[in-house]
Amino acid sequence: MSPKGLIRCPTNRELRTVNSNRLSTGATLRILKQSITKVMQVPVHVPLDGPTEKKGFSISGPIVAIAEVLLIFLALGSIFSVALARLSSGSASGGSGLPITIGLMVGFVLLLLVLLILRGFRLLRSDQALILSSHGRYLGTIRGGGLVWTNPFISRRKVSLHTHKITVQHPFDGMRSATADVSWKVTDTGKAIQVAHYDQSVKQAIEESLSEVGGSASPEQFNTTLSRHLGEIGVIATKVELRSGRVAL
Repeated sequence: MSPKGLIRCPTNRELRTVNSNRLSTGATLRILKQSITKVMQVPVHVPLDGPTEKKGFSISGPIVAIAEVLLIFLALGSIFSVALARLSSGSASGGSGLPITIGLMVGFVLLLLVLLILRGFRLLRSDQALILSSHGRYLGTIRGGGLVWTNPFISRRKVSLHTHKITVQHPFDGMRSATADVSWKVTDTGKAIQVAHYDQSVKQAIEESLSEVGGSASPEQFNTTLSRHLGEIGVIATKVELRSGRVAL
């Protein structure tokens, strides 16, 4: 037995047990830390920028126009046949009343169908695109000039595809300013539903780019920033000129 009042030193076996417990605890903490790190590094789902351009539904306009003319003749023929039948019989009563009523109904239904089909026609120039959408959802794009027919119950919007030019001057501290001459055009019409007016949206993108890069930025830095902002609305810059100067009074 150890003398009373003295502290007993641990044996080698006890020291090995304590060290083993410490190593086990340390390993457990390291594994837990690695697990937490892996969980934090799991990529968060980020939604795509928006729908890209795709071909929309359309039918050749001349083909539908021919069918439209045939329906008009059928409607008018039905109505005129009823009128001739009434003139020949002198009255719409009797046994001929039901056929006359049916003939009038068929004629008016065909006329309504003609008016409905007429709403689906759109005439496009070669430098225009027709954007199809429904309740803010992009459905497709029709490119190419000519007469086309589309669904008359959806929204249809024409977008110009030719090159536009805009000049924007942005002031900085003091009397310094930067002026950007940008030629631009729409390339991804799938993002057109996000844009109300392209002129205003492009001008805003140029002003944001100038403000972001600052007055001492190089043309390369401005071009990179501008391409990123314009890409959000489906536009590319075909020519960019950046000038420094003083604010015009």
